[in-house]
Amino acid sequence: MPFINRPNGKMTNEEKVKMFHTMGATAAVIALVLVILLETGLAGERRELVDMGLTAMIVMLAVSLIGSMYFKK
Repeated sequence: MPFINRPNGKMTNEEKVKMFHTMGATAAVIALVLVILLETGLAGERRELVDMGLTAMIVMLAVSLIGSMYFKK
């Protein structure tokens, strides 16, 4: 589903906020899965990789929060 519904290709502020909300929701679900992997011990020897992924998802959550607040009216 595209975020841009205009023929000129420019996004409105509402579309930008929607994009950041979708990005934040996706990052939150991935972060939840990574936390479950870490806490249950299912990560095993890939614990460092899962930890780096969790750090990246935390950064994505921060970026999506800042972006959605920036483009709100």
